[in-house]
Amino acid sequence: MAEQMAQRNWRVLIADDDPAICTLIDTVLRKGPYEMVMCNDAESALVAVDRQGPFDIIICDFMLPGISGIDLIERLRGKESTRGVPILMISGHTNYAMDGRAKNAGANLFLNKPFTISQLRAAVSHLLSKREAYFGTQNF
Repeated sequence: MAEQMAQRNWRVLIADDDPAICTLIDTVLRKGPYEMVMCNDAESALVAVDRQGPFDIIICDFMLPGISGIDLIERLRGKESTRGVPILMISGHTNYAMDGRAKNAGANLFLNKPFTISQLRAAVSHLLSKREAYFGTQNF
């Protein structure tokens, strides 16, 4: 399956208002078969989903200006086009309540900042392998 995952470009939507985190994620994932779209708030992420979708995975921060990351996830789960897309929520707030809120909203995984490069790669790879097992290689 790893060979199949490497044979295509995975589309990744990143919603984070911290330019350093966006740059880090972009730098780490660009070394793999990924195509990234960056947004600095939830509203622009929702627009990107409608105009630039489909995406294979969505990475969003818990704390975003305007609409929160939790609200973003709930809205994404309410849309037919993103209902099954894996979502990785990241946050600098480290407590179990946030992890639970993220998962209750529909996040598949929660990763605390600061995270390591290997943690990020492992989380993304894990979510994409589960997505591929469920949906196959079809791009939505």
